[in-house]
Amino acid sequence: MAQPLLVLLALFTARASSFSPNQRRRAFCAEHILQSSPRHPTAICSTISPRRDADGKEKLLQCQGCERTFKSRNALFRHIRGDDEASMDCAIATRASPLVEEELLMTAVIRYGYYDGNIDRSMDSSHATNEVVANMIHEAFVQHVNTYLDGESALHQQNLGRSKFREGKIFSTTALSYSSAAIMRQPALGQDEEVVGATSEVLSFNYRLTCKPATITRWKEYANGGKIQECIQASLDKESSLIQIQLHHMDALVPRSSKFYAERSATQRSYTFLLPVEWILPGVVDETEENDGRRSDAIAQVIDWAKILSQRSLLHSNTHQPRAAGQKKLDSPAIVLELKQSLKAIESETVPNRRLRRQAERSKDNDDVVSGSNESVDLHSNDTPTRLSHGRFGQLWRKEKKCWSNFSCLTGMASSPGYEAVWRTMDRAKIVGVIDLKNAFNANDKSGNESMDDIQNMHIILEFKADGFVIGQIPRLISAVVAMTNGWLPKKFFSVATRPEVFMPSPPPPPSFHRLYYFQSARYHFHELTSNAYVENDISGGSFARTIQYAGSQSEIKWEEQLRQNLNLGGASSINSRMEREWLLELRNVVSPDLRQRVESFEAEHLVDQSQWENQVQESSSILPFVETDAPEGAFSVILGLLRDVVENGRWPATSDARSRVIKSPGGSSGNILATKKRALASSFPGSSISSGSFTVINEKIWQSGELPLGNDLFPQLRKAVFELEEEIIRQMSSPLPAADGMKRGVTSSLRRSPSTHCAINRNAQFTPHVDSGRGQGQSVSLIVGLGNYTGGDIIVEGKPYDIRHSALEFDGWNQLHWTSPFKGERYSLVFFTPEVMKKEERQGDSLNTLHDFHANRLAQEHSQTIPFLPPLHFRHDSTDALVINELLDPAKGSAYSLKEHVAHTMPSGFSLTSHNCILDVGAHIGVFSRLALAEGCRRIIAYEPEPTNFELLSRNLDIVQPSNVTTSSLPSIELHSAAVVHGPSGSRTLVQARNENSALQKKTLERFSVECVSFFSSHDEGKQNGALVPGITFVKLDCEGAEIDILLSYEASQRSSWLDCTHLVFEWSFTKERRVDIFHKAMDNLKEAGFEVYYEGIGSWWDTDVGTLWPYPNDAIIFAALKQ
Repeated sequence: MAQPLLVLLALFTARASSFSPNQRRRAFCAEHILQSSPRHPTAICSTISPRRDADGKEKLLQCQGCERTFKSRNALFRHIRGDDEASMDCAIATRASPLVEEELLMTAVIRYGYYDGNIDRSMDSSHATNEVVANMIHEAFVQHVNTYLDGESALHQQNLGRSKFREGKIFSTTALSYSSAAIMRQPALGQDEEVVGATSEVLSFNYRLTCKPATITRWKEYANGGKIQECIQASLDKESSLIQIQLHHMDALVPRSSKFYAERSATQRSYTFLLPVEWILPGVVDETEENDGRRSDAIAQVIDWAKILSQRSLLHSNTHQPRAAGQKKLDSPAIVLELKQSLKAIESETVPNRRLRRQAERSKDNDDVVSGSNESVDLHSNDTPTRLSHGRFGQLWRKEKKCWSNFSCLTGMASSPGYEAVWRTMDRAKIVGVIDLKNAFNANDKSGNESMDDIQNMHIILEFKADGFVIGQIPRLISAVVAMTNGWLPKKFFSVATRPEVFMPSPPPPPSFHRLYYFQSARYHFHELTSNAYVENDISGGSFARTIQYAGSQSEIKWEEQLRQNLNLGGASSINSRMEREWLLELRNVVSPDLRQRVESFEAEHLVDQSQWENQVQESSSILPFVETDAPEGAFSVILGLLRDVVENGRWPATSDARSRVIKSPGGSSGNILATKKRALASSFPGSSISSGSFTVINEKIWQSGELPLGNDLFPQLRKAVFELEEEIIRQMSSPLPAADGMKRGVTSSLRRSPSTHCAINRNAQFTPHVDSGRGQGQSVSLIVGLGNYTGGDIIVEGKPYDIRHSALEFDGWNQLHWTSPFKGERYSLVFFTPEVMKKEERQGDSLNTLHDFHANRLAQEHSQTIPFLPPLHFRHDSTDALVINELLDPAKGSAYSLKEHVAHTMPSGFSLTSHNCILDVGAHIGVFSRLALAEGCRRIIAYEPEPTNFELLSRNLDIVQPSNVTTSSLPSIELHSAAVVHGPSGSRTLVQARNENSALQKKTLERFSVECVSFFSSHDEGKQNGALVPGITFVKLDCEGAEIDILLSYEASQRSSWLDCTHLVFEWSFTKERRVDIFHKAMDNLKEAGFEVYYEGIGSWWDTDVGTLWPYPNDAIIFAALKQ
């Protein structure tokens, strides 16, 4: 009995000794069990040296792979299994260990300068220089990582079986972020295209490195050693491009926990302008004896001042230094003092805190000085709410935001004071030095003083710091500063021009602006404060701190000198001198007098205080004529009587907060253009019993949603009379109606105006410059008419006034900047409009059940005129057909399958329907996209649509009707297939989809039917093309309700040969069916591997970069892909 027990105990002991809790060891054993090669066990045994040599002496345990010695057999076995750090460098241990991968998630931050020598190219290119440079640096970084990983692969031949690096599999990066970009910010804050150089730009991007732990460890050591910056710099220097790039500092190991994004994290940006001294000298455009004498004195003073300033600058670095003890303050010439005052007027004021404000109020109460009647008007009165820069670093948040809409080169909403982006904080505008651009770079000039004798080449260095700049702001600021310094503009110009209720034409920018203007640097105050925290916790902390902090390093100082020299290569030629003189003459003789007159008019208007205005209103109200003599008989007279009844009874409703922001109260208040807190505009202004404000009524004949404004319930007779007035105007006046200049009309401009759904009723409302938003967003053309007994009160559209008293005018309120001129008396205005997006409503006597159908019918009629060889576009009312037509055929918005203008530069290869001979339309629906392609000049259409009722309409809409004057050979070829396109073999399948209804009143029902399916890619069986994608097709549109997921995730999608002749692809990715963003990225990687460049809205945003994210929105995404050229 004892012997069997001993046998069982021995078996149990042997079994227990083979068990290892180490997962890697278990994987190691499993691997060798599955492999038939006997070399692995022998390799393991051979690594252990015998315990004794031939003489019987004990030897140390040594690994024959790396020749390391160990104190025990257990330590040696741990090394063999790959459980210690030394095993990462042992070839045998690495080969024997299981295939383990790790991910390195880091951020690369690079500080650099650049200059684009091909200025003509950069000015005409659709890509800004800063974007091109950022992409060049990123590409060099990727290529360098490619080279590094190839070397690692050669060192470790069994590195996951990959012998060639491929971005997106082992190494991937996110979208680029650089300090002067406007990707995450408003597009209006983008960098001026005139900027072709930078002293110290910052670029960042996240990257993911997936490889063996040993490779990651060596990469960290390599990246932290600084070698990578030298290699990337060498790669950039080899570029044949005329763009010069200088890397100042780089850190490739910034932890993701820092959450650093070069664009979004920037708290301050600065630009430098080299101002020619000649522009501000006395008599710059007047050559008289008196001016010649003043000019000579000014030149002598400026030269002496420049020499002293230049000599002092040689003794200090680029950073600020306190004045030495006993050193006198530098006396500036008169013209320099004028320049400093002009620059000071640009800066935002620091609003004192509550304690300082109370002290100022107490001192004011104790002040017995009485201001005289000739005291100038205080333009900083409390009538305009002060907006602070909340969220900025330190005391910068107390800086006042100013409205710079008058200095933007943009139009429409981007130039409106109601646009958030135009409210910026100008932190500092100052003189930082003086330079002679011609002689400063002479190698023989050692002292710097001798180069200050030529006034023609002397430039004053100006620096502008702000939280952001609107496009075109700095060039126009320079023009205004030059005019103020020369005395052509008043000192209060900026105080008036930055008020939201004031519109002023932008002064023209100086000529050859690009050779005097460059990006200086960006500040990251919050990250500069916290970056030192990474020094103790991360090996890259100190490097990160040095990378993001601009400290005027020797590299940056030398590069800025070279940059100025490069900018000066254009030099002061005779052509430039003539252009500059013409610009100065225009600025003095044309622009400045007009701007001065506007400033004076504004000051005169503010001289009338609230009490004076009330007296004038009461006097004018007491002599108002009767209604019969005050307005034309008919609808005008009826409405005016009803409006006056509302006022007399005190029933005028309160104005909405949104509309009150763009209304200037009669007492002088500019309105709360961008109020940070909600407030209601009172029905009557302070101290006045006269009601004013604005409210809206809705045309109940068209709007049947049940959600009506208060005005409809309070004033039913007024509501009815208002829309009867519009009908009378449309009936009596010829079509088209009078319109403001610059208003874009569609094909239907010759048709009569359709009745509006909404009408805004305004009383005594002087609107500030704005474009419509809110309820009127995306509206049709507006119609405005004025009523009442008043003088002035013209509507001003894009700077041109129009008299609307008892006269109608059409204008594009959504795109054209408009406001109200000052007026006296009693003024009403009616603004008729129709918002684009509305709920379900019915039109009486009209078969179109929804407004979507109404718009779709209009667009279908316009579109049908462009393709006479096809029948009129037919669609089903009260269905989703109207939504498709509105998305694809609206010329004002552009097709949903076309890139918008502001992002078209993201695809260098271009993306357009034009110049494509053959197009594949998968999910053709009722043929709207196919018809759009034919209208763009396509000669062949291949369309697939599986749903029977859709295919019936598709066949009807694409049935060619040969016109009498068109030959058969000139007609396009159209090929229709009643089948679904899928990934996989062809055959019959069951399709399940919701009924085509556009109604919220009934539930969607599911329909099932059998359809034939065709594979998207050809399988090349017997040399035949048996897929939907055939040779000759260059443009593909995919809208196949989720089938595109399997198509684009397939192996064929990653092969360039599978796409045949296709160069452009647009599709809807069904996030509603597959919400995982990682799966979406796999499909995008396949397209990139096949040679396509990809763009989609939100690229580089949080949901696109974070790991494991789910699609956060309820809709699908449209993806654009173009083959790289």
